[in-house]
Amino acid sequence: MSHCTVTLSANAGGALTLGPARIWYDAMHRQQVPGFSTISPALMAALEQTRAFYDPDLILCSHCHPDHCSIPLLKEAQRLWPRAKLVLPEPHLPDQILLEGESRMSLAGLELRFAPLPHEGAQYARVANYGCILRSGDFRVLLAGDCAVASPALVKFVGGEPIDLAILNFPWLTLPRGRAVIESIRPRHLLIWHLPFQEDDRWGYRLAARRALGKLITIPDARLLLEPLQEETFD
Repeated sequence: MSHCTVTLSANAGGALTLGPARIWYDAMHRQQVPGFSTISPALMAALEQTRAFYDPDLILCSHCHPDHCSIPLLKEAQRLWPRAKLVLPEPHLPDQILLEGESRMSLAGLELRFAPLPHEGAQYARVANYGCILRSGDFRVLLAGDCAVASPALVKFVGGEPIDLAILNFPWLTLPRGRAVIESIRPRHLLIWHLPFQEDDRWGYRLAARRALGKLITIPDARLLLEPLQEETFD
């Protein structure tokens, strides 16, 4: 069985090692939204010394909001790691792969399936937000970006495919309708992010997420990503 490790950068992004491949997902950003966290200069210096954030095979952005994706930082990543494939849902950089509609790709032992998913919030209805299912061997990881909580589009995208690890934003856990969809998908492992670091948590999201963990009934392993460079491993 494949082995997956997730290392948080900040917000809803980080580095995934899945089988032989290293993927950066919404990992590089530096614009802070009130109540949430981003990559400070000190954290960036730490990332540069962390093995998980070295020599990626794939740099993937679910959408191009600046709290998920910094174009200048992606340009610098292109310069440092020219062999990495860069996948974005908007045309911003030379040599990127543009996500359009439902699609598939293979890379470094991975099979990837993409589909557009609605962004949370009516004001962001026109934002191109993409979900992805990554498969290495028999291990599948679901990533949803900022998909609207409990969206039927996500259920349709999964389509009954077995999910070993689902990585979702915290409202999927804290809201009853989000938990209901998680229970219907039944991932073996659940990892929750888009949580602020302690110093930025002005609205108590961290405590709400901790309390909501106990409300999941059928998910045997549910965890929170709370700290910079926190690493979680799944088998």
